[in-house]
Amino acid sequence: MQFDHLMHWVPDLDAAVRDYRALGFTVQRAGQHPQFGTHNAGWRLDTRYIELIAVRDEAAARAGLGPDWPEIDATLRAGGGAGGFGVLVADVTATVANLRSRGVPVGDPQAGSIRRADGSTGGWQAASVQDGPRWAPFFINYGLPIDEWTARFKEQGFPRDPWALQGVMVEVPDPWAGASWLAEVLGLDVLRIGHDAAVVPLRGCAITFARSPADRITAVVLSGGGAPQGSVAGLRYLGTGAGGRRQAG
Repeated sequence: MQFDHLMHWVPDLDAAVRDYRALGFTVQRAGQHPQFGTHNAGWRLDTRYIELIAVRDEAAARAGLGPDWPEIDATLRAGGGAGGFGVLVADVTATVANLRSRGVPVGDPQAGSIRRADGSTGGWQAASVQDGPRWAPFFINYGLPIDEWTARFKEQGFPRDPWALQGVMVEVPDPWAGASWLAEVLGLDVLRIGHDAAVVPLRGCAITFARSPADRITAVVLSGGGAPQGSVAGLRYLGTGAGGRRQAG
């Protein structure tokens, strides 16, 4: 398994695209999700990406997003912010079975689709952890083995910015407890960093937990010269300086 994408809920997609581009991101419009009443854009590195997602049809969103709607609606009314993050797996059904065998409550696999601006369509299958924190991961596959999905993007000539995704920061009241929960779900180890931080080294994106009452994903950490620093719709972007130390925007 590996990091797939972070969902960034924004109140206004056009405004968020402009703000991302103003920071220096090469953001591209993507399409619409008819069953969820949403539309999106994204900053893509390779298979990994940051998804900018907004409500296009509130009635459809209320129906399609079901029990997730109240929290998403609250996030949007607060000006936006990160939701959960997707983990790319080889087989969603097999992943669900494995999680349940380990006592992790997870929903049944659900199909999703996108209608792109050029008229083409795409689909996926995903399953979400139930009764977890708002930053809990979900598991996704786009109908191809991971190696084939990765190779597909290596062959495409989409724009590439000269920096990279290093990690995501989750602010929680108890970093060790939060990291331990995530590590148990993903079957990974936890790296303790002093008293107030811990890291789960998910392939493609380290998930860092820092002490704060926020209990949500608050920042994305980028590496590379000239990496954007700043905030868009409730999500911060941090760069790394010499030695990989984070620098706030």
